[in-house]
Amino acid sequence: LPKEIFTTEFKNPLTDGSGFIREQLQNATKLLNDSGWKLNNGKLQNITSKEFFKFEILLYSPAFERIVFPFKDNLEKLGIEVTVRTIDSAQYQKRIETFDFDMIVQTFSQSLSPGNEQRNFWGSNAAETNGSRNIIGIKNYAVDSLIEKLINAKDRKELITITKALD
Repeated sequence: LPKEIFTTEFKNPLTDGSGFIREQLQNATKLLNDSGWKLNNGKLQNITSKEFFKFEILLYSPAFERIVFPFKDNLEKLGIEVTVRTIDSAQYQKRIETFDFDMIVQTFSQSLSPGNEQRNFWGSNAAETNGSRNIIGIKNYAVDSLIEKLINAKDRKELITITKALD
């Protein structure tokens, strides 16, 4: 891992909150172009596979629509096709347990003293276990290694440092 992971705080990009994010959309367009995605009749298409960039956001409550629709609108400005589907809570739970979704709205509550539960949130083994909390599907040796170091931290200072690196 780069040393900056342990010494530099990550900061999300900032906007003025107006919803007009032209500069960020331009940066996203450049990153997508650099990654092999080009606009084709207003739709984002991979130049190698010829697949169009599209996905579904799965919700269990219409209350989240106010959060995802502005996101959807901005993605569509990039040429990405996004559908939003709201389903009942039983169907939603089943789809989450079996990793049958493209994107969801989710929070990851954590304690101030993280420990071995981190394996279930971020560990490679959990990514292949139906019903685990690793709904993101992370399978990464560096993450697994950080989790083990976190669990075996010798003091609070080390725990905090490793937790920040994992975050």
